[in-house]
Amino acid sequence: MKAIVVGGGVGGLTAAGMLRRAGIEVVVLERARELRAAGAGIALWANATRVLRRLDVYEAIRHAGAEIGGEVRKWRGERLFSFSAEDLRRRFGGANLAVYRADLQAALLAVLPDGAVRLGAELTGFEQHGGGVTAYLANGGIETGDLLVGADGLRSAVRARVLGDGPPRYAGFTAWRGISEDGGGLMPEGIGLNLWGRGAEFGLANIGGGRAYWYATENAPEGAPEDLAGRKKEVLRRLALAYEPAREAVESTEEADILRTDLYDREPARRWGAGRVTLLGDAAHPMTPSLGQGACQAIEDAAVLADTLAGAAPGDPATALRSYERRRVRRAGSIVRHSRRMGRVMQAENPLLHALRDGMARKMPSSLRLRMLDPVAGYEV
Repeated sequence: MKAIVVGGGVGGLTAAGMLRRAGIEVVVLERARELRAAGAGIALWANATRVLRRLDVYEAIRHAGAEIGGEVRKWRGERLFSFSAEDLRRRFGGANLAVYRADLQAALLAVLPDGAVRLGAELTGFEQHGGGVTAYLANGGIETGDLLVGADGLRSAVRARVLGDGPPRYAGFTAWRGISEDGGGLMPEGIGLNLWGRGAEFGLANIGGGRAYWYATENAPEGAPEDLAGRKKEVLRRLALAYEPAREAVESTEEADILRTDLYDREPARRWGAGRVTLLGDAAHPMTPSLGQGACQAIEDAAVLADTLAGAAPGDPATALRSYERRRVRRAGSIVRHSRRMGRVMQAENPLLHALRDGMARKMPSSLRLRMLDPVAGYEV
């Protein structure tokens, strides 16, 4: 059996690795001419690191990244609550890691044979036939296989052709992200800092290699114009009254390395595919980053897809793909909704809601706070 995976991001590369381990031939079609992950850190909760252990990439990313817990403070620095990396490891049987996305991609690429990922291979269409699927590329090439997996992100070309359900939903807030190359001392390993503001949030984590990843969010209209002074000054202006490490992280980041993106999700879909075609990761279930589960859910998808296809009847991948979807649609949909609710809480602007949120967070017993993470980090595929 041969699978065509469209998209060379975290989900597509994990799927390729897991499928190969299941004895399935794989080719990954990636439209970019090189794999880049500028300005992006990524959270890997225990539900994802368990899968990465199966793929034999965990040790590589643990060495490259950093283990984190959580420390939540008000915007100006007053501490609300915390949980340690050891608390998470003990509760969920695995580490919660923060890594540079490029390091994770490199580890995933290392388990694939040369030629498995084809760069500059932009999908323009595909068709299904009795014997399989044919993918058509912008350069005039074609690729044939027994099945096709759309792992091509938020604005998936595969999803548009299979579901045709229009554009994603704007979540109501935008984000700035950056990597401080000399910021490892800003946040020691074992701590992940979150600042809660009014209609805004800031996060900072050590991601290994002397680097720190930060993000800042703020409620804004979709497509709002950027500050003419530049992204760095814009973020620093918004952080004028914030806890000092936030400003230090942004100050130590190069202007050209700061990204800004509006944030989106979708209403959970009841189906992800048809025939010999299915979806995976953001193509199937884009979500806001409020739970840090976007990549984790794509990694879960990859494991279930490979396990399901490994047990498929010869010549009948379509039945296996529907089984994969049944196993994943409900789980991924619940995380999409949970992330959306969490985003609304984090981005609350109303002063009364803001005060209520902070007061409840401060008073909640730490044992209950950890139990609330069980459905997310405690899940095992």
